[in-house]
Amino acid sequence: MPLRDPLAAVIRLVRLARGLAKEDFHGKVDAKHVYNLEHAKASVTLDTLEILAEHLDVEPLALLVVAASFEKQQAPEDFLKYLNKEIKKLKDLGVLEGLPTQFVDGALKPRLPGQRTPPEKVDAVLRCRAHGLTQKQASDILGMPTSTVGRIWKRVEE
Repeated sequence: MPLRDPLAAVIRLVRLARGLAKEDFHGKVDAKHVYNLEHAKASVTLDTLEILAEHLDVEPLALLVVAASFEKQQAPEDFLKYLNKEIKKLKDLGVLEGLPTQFVDGALKPRLPGQRTPPEKVDAVLRCRAHGLTQKQASDILGMPTSTVGRIWKRVEE
């Protein structure tokens, strides 16, 4: 089952346990949207989850952990042990160490666009084009995404 379903149930149960109506989120989250979230008719964004959690007086991650543990049919405590292993994977990849380098004065640093396409690939696309192949054929022959082939194709036309 998608995580959206147990998360919907957790949000609904916490709201009811707190004695809140869907309308109590007025000004922050529309009552109809709360209804849709609680009936798994819509997926929640992180921003909306933070707003809901604040009104429900619970950490957003607690809502997610309880929902995910239910979805995996584990006790939340066992699921947290599993998450510790997942966090260790991120640590081993250098994510925890590198995280502070992604921010300047508390704001996420902008990232420049990806790597340039190597000249050999550009030349290969242009050769395919010169031989009268379609972009799709060039993509299949070269094993390149059609989006990359199309970008090179159009860039040279200009």
